[in-house]
Amino acid sequence: MNIAFFGTSNRSVPILDVLREKYNLLLCVTKKSVKVGRHQTLKENAVETWAHEKRVNCLTISRFDVKTTPTVVEQIMNSKITIGVVADFSLIIPQEVIDTPRHKIINIHFSLLPKYRGASPVQHALLNGDEKTGITFYVMDKGMDTGQIVSQVEYALLGNETAGELYETLFDLAAQKLPQVLDGYVAGELQPVAQKGAAAVYTYSKTHPKNTFIYKDDAKIDWRLPPSQIEREIRAYNPWPISWTTLGELCNAVGLRLREGADPQTTVKIYDADLVDKRLAVAQLCVAGKKPMTWKEFVNGYGRG
Repeated sequence: MNIAFFGTSNRSVPILDVLREKYNLLLCVTKKSVKVGRHQTLKENAVETWAHEKRVNCLTISRFDVKTTPTVVEQIMNSKITIGVVADFSLIIPQEVIDTPRHKIINIHFSLLPKYRGASPVQHALLNGDEKTGITFYVMDKGMDTGQIVSQVEYALLGNETAGELYETLFDLAAQKLPQVLDGYVAGELQPVAQKGAAAVYTYSKTHPKNTFIYKDDAKIDWRLPPSQIEREIRAYNPWPISWTTLGELCNAVGLRLREGADPQTTVKIYDADLVDKRLAVAQLCVAGKKPMTWKEFVNGYGRG
């Protein structure tokens, strides 16, 4: 079976490894490297680095357009690709590309569709306090996560994981299940089933309600919310964009007098917190321009009286 992989995430390596071990992984398509840092150094993403190390043909693109789309289609055709696999790609794949492999393209989506269609299903499962989530393998179409479902895997949430930890777990689980999904689908043993569109839930942003991505403003803490909801948000927005507030709002929320000379508008990021007797207990935080600190260190440094 000849495979083409589409993805960008640093967490994709377990999936790449299993595709290379079990099949003929002949093509990777990933987002073009970006310049980072003060010196604007060009940095490869993990998929590009992996492909170069394993000597797998890798196409890097910024978007699909009149130039890149025909190139990708040509590469798929020349490699006689049986099926494509997508995981955390973040680019919309045109129908022309989807239709080129013999068995189209399977997308790995980290929710139990049709719940949580969109770009941030893991975060929304945590935000909503769900008891379970999972993985959906579906045949891509032109809609947003609307394709026919080939297989689903449920995963019970622990209730204390961050979004980063949950992504890692689900990527590893997807890598374990992927071979039986691909084999069964290509052999005709797994028949795709249409989603129930009426039950669809989308991962719309709080601050950009027309988009399903997470934005920095989404992570600003609203201290009027119940402590349990704030604790879920702190986990859901870790490792990005990290829940944040200001010195003044934080001290007011916990009844701490801010020391003289400290700017109440200074941004504070909160990395970790627990619920103790139904109250929020901040465990680790970082004041802008400072190193991360414990709550005790924060109180000693910024509280008074």
